[in-house]
Amino acid sequence: MTIPLRVLLVEDVSEDAELIIRELKRGGFAPDWQRVDNAQAMQDALKEAKWDIVICDYSMPAFSGLKALDVLKRMKIHIPFIITSGTIGENTAIEVMRAGADDFFLKQNITRLPLAIERELRDAALRRKKLASETALREMQVRFHAFMNNAPMPAWIKDRDLRYVYVNAAQASFFGMAPAEMLGCDDFDLMSIGAAQNSRQHDEQVLASNDSLSTQETIADESLTARILNIIRFPLGMDEGVPLVAGLAMDVTEQVHDQASLKAANQRLQLLSGSVIEVQERERQHLARGLHDDVGQSLTALKIMLQAAQRLESEERHTRLQEGIELVSSILSQVRTLSLELRPPQLDNLGLVSALRWYVESKTSSDGLHGWFEYEGVISKLHPDIENTCFRIVQEAITNILRHAKAKNIWVRLDKNESNLILRIRDDGKGFDVDQARENAVLGNSFGLLNMEERALLVGGTMDITSSPGAGVNIDVVLPFTPHIRGLT
Repeated sequence: MTIPLRVLLVEDVSEDAELIIRELKRGGFAPDWQRVDNAQAMQDALKEAKWDIVICDYSMPAFSGLKALDVLKRMKIHIPFIITSGTIGENTAIEVMRAGADDFFLKQNITRLPLAIERELRDAALRRKKLASETALREMQVRFHAFMNNAPMPAWIKDRDLRYVYVNAAQASFFGMAPAEMLGCDDFDLMSIGAAQNSRQHDEQVLASNDSLSTQETIADESLTARILNIIRFPLGMDEGVPLVAGLAMDVTEQVHDQASLKAANQRLQLLSGSVIEVQERERQHLARGLHDDVGQSLTALKIMLQAAQRLESEERHTRLQEGIELVSSILSQVRTLSLELRPPQLDNLGLVSALRWYVESKTSSDGLHGWFEYEGVISKLHPDIENTCFRIVQEAITNILRHAKAKNIWVRLDKNESNLILRIRDDGKGFDVDQARENAVLGNSFGLLNMEERALLVGGTMDITSSPGAGVNIDVVLPFTPHIRGLT
């Protein structure tokens, strides 16, 4: 079984290049190779393709191994680099290795090339893995510190002697200190004797049991005001063989002092939570996706463009900067689009019919996609919750159609009877299995369908959807003129 290998040969003698390739094949490789013999050709080859290894002749009429190695470094490409030579002295060998070459060998010893390549590829893989691990660790540490320092609740880590080795800003602020000032302190340096003894007892219990512990403790803050804290402590593994204990605290002083208000607030929260919160979070996710996928990527492209412009001559720099200005205009347009999708002004100023007509037309103006909006009779100003629910359902439906349906036509129709608003949405796309879509939604893989149904249910309406593969989609929504809460079933 041969091993695929992409080889860039920097060699001015074609016969020597063919000899190297022949030896690689004998060693069990299946080389896909290209030969270059100057700096420009090498740069072009490195830009156009991804290579596993570079094998370079030390001395060439218009190029050299050290210059080739410099090209690789300047392009910041980290792949094995092996130098070959007809004759190479000890001092030269030391020079090329110090310059960064991974190996060298004499052309008369070419039979050892396959083994050398196997070793270098293995070492390169290990280096990449190590670099990826180190990068991931650094990023994790940065995220940890960013998260903990912005967390509103006090958090800390103590060593086996129960001295602080890490505190976040909230913990330090509680005692009126800077985080660095608390490092090395223990609770007896910060609290009353009784509170410190209580804290130490709980820390030791966590270390002894290797299990978490939740307590409620009273500790004086920087102004010597007694604060009631709910504290959870937990073991944090080992630091060079020494166990650590970590903790998080939440100030519940006001809640404990006013249990009646807390109970009433919890009852109100239970009535308003659940699906309402999920709908809110999905709207935030939509905004986040828009900022990341559109604005974020455009800003990244702008950054790269401006960085490239710094290295160009003045005339080329002007062209690049003009392109950057155009990209900024595009970003502003994307932000305006997001703003309109969040809350179109037509919905407040002109009413539901105008808002829906604008949205259907704006979303189906691309080539190959046609949209029709119709309404029957006079639809006067409705309750804001009903208008908003109707608009959001149309918005979610059309978004899903554009993403998945591959439709050529979208129809939206608005009617009413004596007590209900009737919304119908239809497309001629590829359709889908409704039961499978509901199952995916329950598993957390897709929320579009459930999102529309929950919006209708939350104001006392209903939604029925019919579809099958290849048959398009029909959505029928019935909403009351005045919203009323009903159970989610």
